[in-house]
Amino acid sequence: MALPAEAAARVPDPVGESPRAAACPDHFLDAFHDSVVQATAAPALLQHVCDSAVTRGGCHAAFIVSPNANVGWLAVEAAAGFQADHLGDIRFLAKEFPGDPWGWVARTWRNGSGSGPHDASAWPALKQHAPDATGIALAIRRRHAPTSVLVIWLSYGADAANALVTRLQRAAGLLGLALDKLQLEAERAASDQGARQAEEKYRAILDTIEDAYYEVDVRGKPIYHNAAFARMLGYERGETLSADNRVRQTPEMAARVFKAFNDVYLTGVARQNEEWEYLHKQGHRVQVEGSVQLVRDAHGRPVGFRGMLRDVTERRRIEATLRDSEARFRALTSISSDWYWEQDAEHRMVRMENRHAHTDAFQQTFLGKPIWESEITLYGDGDWAEHRARLDAHEPFRDLVMQGVLPGGKPYYVAVSGEPIVDEHGAFHGYRGVTREITAQKVAEAHVQHMAMHDSLTGLPNRAMFGHLLTLALHTAKRYDRQFAVLYLDLDRFKLINDTLGHSAGDDLLQEVSRRFREVLRASDAVARLGGDEFVVLLQEVSGADQVATVARKLLSATLKPFELMGHECRVTASIGAALYPAHGADEHLLLKHADAAMYHAKAQGKNNFQLFDETLDGHSLERLTLETGLRRAMEREEMALQYQAKLDLRTGRINGVEALLRWNHAQLGNVPPATFIPIAEETGLIVPIGKWVLRTACAQAMAWRRQGLPDLHIAVNMSARQFHDPQLLSDLEAILAETGLPPQLLELEITEGVIIQNVDQAIRLLTSMKQLGLRIAIDDFGTGYSSLGQLKHFPVDTLKVDRSFVRDLATNTDDQAITTAIIAMGRTLSLTVVAEGVETEAQEHFLRENACDEMQGFYFSKPVDADTFAGLLKGQTPRPVESGP
Repeated sequence: MALPAEAAARVPDPVGESPRAAACPDHFLDAFHDSVVQATAAPALLQHVCDSAVTRGGCHAAFIVSPNANVGWLAVEAAAGFQADHLGDIRFLAKEFPGDPWGWVARTWRNGSGSGPHDASAWPALKQHAPDATGIALAIRRRHAPTSVLVIWLSYGADAANALVTRLQRAAGLLGLALDKLQLEAERAASDQGARQAEEKYRAILDTIEDAYYEVDVRGKPIYHNAAFARMLGYERGETLSADNRVRQTPEMAARVFKAFNDVYLTGVARQNEEWEYLHKQGHRVQVEGSVQLVRDAHGRPVGFRGMLRDVTERRRIEATLRDSEARFRALTSISSDWYWEQDAEHRMVRMENRHAHTDAFQQTFLGKPIWESEITLYGDGDWAEHRARLDAHEPFRDLVMQGVLPGGKPYYVAVSGEPIVDEHGAFHGYRGVTREITAQKVAEAHVQHMAMHDSLTGLPNRAMFGHLLTLALHTAKRYDRQFAVLYLDLDRFKLINDTLGHSAGDDLLQEVSRRFREVLRASDAVARLGGDEFVVLLQEVSGADQVATVARKLLSATLKPFELMGHECRVTASIGAALYPAHGADEHLLLKHADAAMYHAKAQGKNNFQLFDETLDGHSLERLTLETGLRRAMEREEMALQYQAKLDLRTGRINGVEALLRWNHAQLGNVPPATFIPIAEETGLIVPIGKWVLRTACAQAMAWRRQGLPDLHIAVNMSARQFHDPQLLSDLEAILAETGLPPQLLELEITEGVIIQNVDQAIRLLTSMKQLGLRIAIDDFGTGYSSLGQLKHFPVDTLKVDRSFVRDLATNTDDQAITTAIIAMGRTLSLTVVAEGVETEAQEHFLRENACDEMQGFYFSKPVDADTFAGLLKGQTPRPVESGP
């Protein structure tokens, strides 16, 4: 329905929205079509549609929403009219839920159809401003799927709105087509730009290479050549070459090149290492090695050729000189080895000369017969048939390796070279050549090979050799349906002997243990040393678990016998785990893994015993054994790493501290949560060396940041109960600070409240000693123990960390709010810094700031990151304006 011109005049809106026209749908639709036709960019088009609805169509408001990256809700992309600047405060869910007043917007996006009219109850502010406002939602479809929703609030009733729905739906469809068109144009422009850039990059690369590059059409007319092509022929960059490359070749060479190109054209097979000549600008010939390849268009039709050319003029001159030199000195270089020999036409050895007199008897064993009738053999996989075929073909040979045994039983190796003897008429008369002894070289190679596959201390096979033996055993067992067993052995008290009597005594022990193991086992079995005090045994062809247990008892008995070391009688025990093929694994990895797990199960059973892998072990026990096994090797395998989580000053908004957090990336299990492996490390005592590594690594990283010019920060490191009670803790701290150079006041040790209150007097003495070193002390997980204000004031600490269990529901749980407020007040009373852990929401941060908490850390500000990423956070941080506390 058209309105009078007077009603279409723009009038200001008293609530602060953009000036709008009186209701005129026709004007709006005209403007809508104009926007679609004139649009050059999607954002501008969407905004213009919203503006037209208000300024030309007299609508109260218009806005367009689209799903955000997480498709959790619909975000406003363009808006005009009533409270357009505040529409971002309204959350439009992407899925319709009962009770959601805006559910019809989500339904429109989901269904891809229109919805309405609706009254303004979903928007109380608009309803108060314009009680008669009527809302319509229109799906904007792009590439046949709804991607956005246009919401229009009309200024006339539902009946009139109903009459407009069909027209507006067609307009929304046109809008979707326009957006598709803009997207296609943008993609086409990007593709064209990419093609131009790729071509420019391609040409630039070709101009930087040293070899000449050319492109010609199917008639041989040059299309492109790089700078190296011009330089090769004596032309300056930019100087025009002739329109045909054939003018730069002799007629004979041009015909040869044409034939090569024609063959490539007919067969489609590229040609390499073609030897051609070109004429230099100065007239001399340039010898080149060239290639040619057929170029086809998108339809597979030949359109030209391309290839590379390399100037080999100088190389050819040098090769000619070398050939001449080789011909003149061939006789001299051919007899420079230890032996000179000759064979007749029947390949019988007729002459052997050597400067060593003691070889006469040895030479007599070869004279008068072909070499293959002697006791000498070919080395490696070669056979005499192949060599005889070469001799019959009168071909020369070089460095043919042969092996034999001297009369005294000593092995020897020789490298033999020979060439046929031909007279001036071409008649063959036999062979002559030289032989060079390479015994020392071959013995050294054999020694290197042995060392690569055997343990240098015990002479036993090493891990690599055992892997080969186990692979062979698997193939044999599968082929003949046999059983075998893998035993994993670990000496229980080896570290004590090594630490007490020294490494020399430890080496003697390992050698003696290896000798005893070999004596116990059969000749067909194998024992290998994997490293340290770990051994592994392969029992071939076993009848079952009983036989394996019998062998294991023999090994335990052999280990238990006393050892005489450095004048002391010493005893060690062993823990043995075993896995059977195929019952406990059908491949190398599973068998070793299960035997290893069984061995650690034996250790858990009190050591000095044997355990067979048991499939009935519950998953938790097996996982525990696997984790403990991996944890013991995690340090040497460099699987441990540190990540760093920032602490944020809630007043300044700047990072003023960082906590070092331990991470374990297991080779098979992947990332193992700290909550899983820390208790195991604590129980086994591994937490002490691990904790020492964490301290050293964190301090070294803090110093690295200082050297980069980054601001000084307190770096916090967690201290476990086992570490806290370690007698070497203070000396370790002093040594690490001295080694890394970190000022002690920048290191903060975090100790849980529960650890401190176990023995208050001892804790106070130890904490006081730490403070005397200049360190900062923080009580971690505060609030979960039972320390009182009276106790707390006696502890020489600097920081209280509010446990994350109180922060989790801080925005809604009044008990958590009361506890957190009390901890903050307690910290302020004692002049301590209070840090809240586990902050993940804006509401939690707001509560903490309002209650004057000093610092926070958590995912809301920063997750734990690696050292380089954390350095980037420090460099890019922007301080928040200081807000006054309560």
